[in-house]
Amino acid sequence: MGSLVDEDTSNLVDDKTFESLMIETFTPQTYTKTSDGQGGWTKAWTDGTTFEGRLSRLTADETLSQDKETAIGSHKIYCLASVDVDPEDRITLGSRTFLVKGVLKPSNLTTDGHLEITVLELDYDV
Repeated sequence: MGSLVDEDTSNLVDDKTFESLMIETFTPQTYTKTSDGQGGWTKAWTDGTTFEGRLSRLTADETLSQDKETAIGSHKIYCLASVDVDPEDRITLGSRTFLVKGVLKPSNLTTDGHLEITVLELDYDV
């Protein structure tokens, strides 16, 4: 009996293998604005539902861009596709803060899919 799959699946990653790589707990945050009851606004970052993921390391080609006030490094966070993150959000990992620059869902890498979230890490609270 022949294979039921006609296409090459050698680039597919098993879901259980992918999920086993999700070793860090991230917290997405959304910038919210609420009325202060006196005609003004209170602005704050509000925590969303935590999710498991994995943070990429800086490559040897990348360096931290530094000046007197900030150090910025770019990373990717890998997580399951069910995570709700938008480019206007930020993500925290312990005391580290990452600004979301883009959210991609690559095709054909797992059966359910995953997200690659491009982030910038800042060394201070924005």
